[in-house]
This record gives sequence, C-alpha cells and structure tokens, in this order.
Amino acid sequence: MREEREEREELILDLSAGFRQLFRMFQTEVNELFTKYMPYNEFVVLRVLKAKSPQMASQIAYEVDVTSSHITAVTDRLVKKGYMTRKRSDSDRRIVYLEITEQGREVAGKLEELRLQYYKEKFAHLSEEEMKIMITLCQSIQ
Repeated sequence: MREEREEREELILDLSAGFRQLFRMFQTEVNELFTKYMPYNEFVVLRVLKAKSPQMASQIAYEVDVTSSHITAVTDRLVKKGYMTRKRSDSDRRIVYLEITEQGREVAGKLEELRLQYYKEKFAHLSEEEMKIMITLCQSIQ
C-alpha cells in the first residue's frame, strides 16, 4: 500500500513537471514567433481588446490575471506603437477606456494566425481522437 502511494506521488510530481515544461516550451516558442511584432504579454492585452473594445484597464487586468500596474506598463507600450488609444469617459473624467486601433486589430489578427499555425504544427502528429482524449483529461483536472 505504501509503495503504491509513493509511486502515485512520484507520477503526480512527474506529471506536474511535464506540464510546466510543456507550458514553458509553448510560451518560449510563441514568444520567439512574436519577437518581430511584440512580446506575448502585449499580445494578450491586444487580443482582449480585439474581442471587446473599449475596456477599462482594471477589466483587462482582471481578465488576464495581472496587476493594474502591469497593465499600465503594457498599455503605455501599445499606445506608443499605435495599437491602442486611451479615452477618458465623458461622464466621469477619472475613468479611462482603452480602445484598439485598426492597426492594432490588424497586428492582433496576424499574430493570432501565427499562433494558430504554430499549434497546428505542434499537434499535427496527433489524431483528432488523441486530441479529444487530451482535452478530456485536462478538463477532468479542473
């Protein structure tokens, strides 16, 4: 019984290490694809705004699970690049909305396509059935 428990704990640790390694590999390789355009964290903010714009910085920070100060730094860079703008609320001047520009939409679309192509290549060797099994397994952990 004790031996089985120790073996299971070792499998759990190996599995968690494998997930971390896989996640890091995906992050690193997608970041490398994006280097010509922007860091991945900027893309994440742009993608959120592409889906729904305008939004307040606090909404975006909550959605991507980062601090407001992180969003401020990222949005400063995106505004400088011309990918988004800041607009004060007409009803409450303290509120600032972030809005994606047409140039931002275009680059976000291009990066989404690069990202999708990357994942298509990564998962090309898996059958649809294998992918469904992996999805089911991952969902069962949540």
